[in-house]
Amino acid sequence: MRLSIRHETLHRYAQPVKSVIQKLRLTPRNHQGQHVVHWRIDVDVDCRLKAAEDAFGNLLHGFTSDGPHETVTVTAIGEVDTFDTRGVVQGAVERFPPDLYLRATPMTQAGAEARGLAERTSAAEAGELDRLHALLRAMPEPAVPQAQSLAAGASQSQAQSQGSASPLASGEATAEDLAHLFIACARLMDIPARYVAGYRLPDANATRQGIHGWAEAFVPKLGWVGFDPANGLCPDDRYVRVAIGLDSLGAAGMRAAQAGGVEAASETRLSVAELRPRGHG
Repeated sequence: MRLSIRHETLHRYAQPVKSVIQKLRLTPRNHQGQHVVHWRIDVDVDCRLKAAEDAFGNLLHGFTSDGPHETVTVTAIGEVDTFDTRGVVQGAVERFPPDLYLRATPMTQAGAEARGLAERTSAAEAGELDRLHALLRAMPEPAVPQAQSLAAGASQSQAQSQGSASPLASGEATAEDLAHLFIACARLMDIPARYVAGYRLPDANATRQGIHGWAEAFVPKLGWVGFDPANGLCPDDRYVRVAIGLDSLGAAGMRAAQAGGVEAASETRLSVAELRPRGHG
């Protein structure tokens, strides 16, 4: 299908800032599951976008703009043709061997819940793919299946480093939390796994939508396979894959800093809509 995406983020400063610096991972790449028809990033302040790639092969855009600025708005807009590959990712840019994604991070540390899930699914199934599907079925329900903030990785990593209560324990797990749990469990089973940030066409009854997060795990003879614990399925043609990382912090859509003023209050507006219905070419 063809998906139209518009992702707008407004940064509002309580006091004008002297300058802003932002790094953006908001641009999808082509692979066998998606083809980018067109895509652009607009910024409403005077700046020059510089394109690059990060260590994982994600498309990266950066800019610096001198103020004073009271607001800065960044908009990513485009269309992507998507194809259902049953979660299998082929033809994507790969910078590292799969074993790199066995590395734990502070956001994917294996706690008691992860260890219990990994032990149960390992005992029930023998093959990697069967164990991953069993793990997907065993994942807890999300509190907010699709809602993620643009810089959720940064904010949640800070909260975890400060020792705040686990959202899994409190029943407030988001898609990001569940993806981290899935990744931690897979790595405990010695299966390389990583975080994916992207977009998902919302269900008809969805009340909120936002940038989405899921996991990919490496399966011998298949390669990388996506698993979305928040929705209990492998990504299909409703998904647009944008960035990967060891965790959500590494795949965060935006990292920002400013000189002068105070931290921005951010407001995100995201629209993902189907332009080419299924069955219509």
